[in-house]
Amino acid sequence: MNPNARFPLPSTLYRTLMALAAALSTGCGGGGSSGTETTPVTGPQVTSITTATPRYGQPLLVTLQGTELDADVGLSSAGCSGMTRSTTAPTASTATTAYYTCTVKAMGEQSLAAVRSSTGASLRTQTYSVPAPQVTMSVSNGSTVAGDFVMTLAPDKTPATVDNFLGYVNSGFYDGTVFHRVIKGFVVQGGGFLPDGAQKPATSGPIALEVGKGLSNVQWSVAMARTSVLDSATTQFFVNTVDNVALDTASGGYAVFGSVTTNSALVAAIENVPCTSPSSGFCVPDTPVVISSARQTR
Repeated sequence: MNPNARFPLPSTLYRTLMALAAALSTGCGGGGSSGTETTPVTGPQVTSITTATPRYGQPLLVTLQGTELDADVGLSSAGCSGMTRSTTAPTASTATTAYYTCTVKAMGEQSLAAVRSSTGASLRTQTYSVPAPQVTMSVSNGSTVAGDFVMTLAPDKTPATVDNFLGYVNSGFYDGTVFHRVIKGFVVQGGGFLPDGAQKPATSGPIALEVGKGLSNVQWSVAMARTSVLDSATTQFFVNTVDNVALDTASGGYAVFGSVTTNSALVAAIENVPCTSPSSGFCVPDTPVVISSARQTR
């Protein structure tokens, strides 16, 4: 018998083997209409979200990278108000890079959420952290007082007072004003007068008194000065140089909105400058203690 001889297979067995081969071919990724097809991704895609350094009360720039970002993209953050897409240079948005600005209104851990505007489907989220705001004041009387001290503010406790104070700081209002009132063992007060003794008019109206918010007039705390009218504070502030907790409730109370957290020794130096007592009973420094600049530095 020839070992290489071929014998025809029965037709039923042949059809069975061919069907089995076709099934195995399809299961292993071969041709056939029953294979899985991949649907191409369409619409905007966000690959990254980054922010500039967040500062409470200041505009924040947010940058999105991805594809098809020129339509159907929304961005939001509970801690940042007025979210607006930028369309002008140098931050003009494109299909691959989109710029947004908002104003930071909360401290601590915050979140940004990019979604498809048409469906609300999430594209990407990103967290960012907002520290407590700080203001650095540079002061000098040309001799015994010279340097910077830092105030850390508490918008989580007294938001209206902090917003008012930062508004004056960031407008440059305090530059060139003086610490006009010094009472040793009590307070140093400034922010409302010029070196020649003229009062500098406020540029916005008085604010509501925020007391009973968990802050106290303890040593080195910063509070707003006011008249006998409770809701009358505008620009003037004072630093408590000792514990003055009676001011928390006296005559309706005085609103604490932060504290000196760096270089309280400089405030103590202001407290100890030579001064002349007018008829009102407090000392006006003999040599003006001038605030050369006040800047939000965090």
